[in-house]
Amino acid sequence: MLIKLFTALFFASASLPSFASPVFNASNGHYYELHTFTDDWRLDWSEAKAFAENLTYEGGSGYLATVTSQEEDDFLWNVLGAQGSFLGGFDVSSYDSNLDQWQHQAWQWVTGEAFSYANWLPGEPNHWRDNSSLTPDNEDYLMYWWQADSNGGRWNDTNLNASELTDTGVRYITRGLVVEFTPAVTSHVPVPQSVWLFATGLILLMRRAGNSTH
Repeated sequence: MLIKLFTALFFASASLPSFASPVFNASNGHYYELHTFTDDWRLDWSEAKAFAENLTYEGGSGYLATVTSQEEDDFLWNVLGAQGSFLGGFDVSSYDSNLDQWQHQAWQWVTGEAFSYANWLPGEPNHWRDNSSLTPDNEDYLMYWWQADSNGGRWNDTNLNASELTDTGVRYITRGLVVEFTPAVTSHVPVPQSVWLFATGLILLMRRAGNSTH
């Protein structure tokens, strides 16, 4: 975990994109928006979820991004540059007194979609030192790590505010959040047949009137 922490601090200082407006993903027709934390503005996962759900775009309400395919995963990682960001996955964990450790139960998406695709880093999700002084809250929340492993794994479980206690104080390992928008589909209202008949008749009358003037 220390290696992961130092890696996070290194990449936090790197220049990564921050999109102020939604970016379109042609493969699924959804839009994605990257919001970056600042020294004066930082959210925990629950606050990020509420923030996302208060946004709208193209008639669709926002939500923390759900990553349900390799194609979507690649888009967020390579196009949006979402490294180090909160995603819309969460877990309900419980303490197993027989094993003396916390257990992950079932990861879920905020939208209720099936959690059938995953791209964890090796060894994740690991509930690293849950409820200890180093990780006071359970690691029940999904984030992109700062770099992928050699096999392309990118996901990491983290605690509510993505913090770790170090010798110099609290360190935050997320840099922002990804909002996803599913545009509202506007269905075409069918035109009654009587209107079509009236319009057709009117066009014919206009043509006849035009011909009679020649």
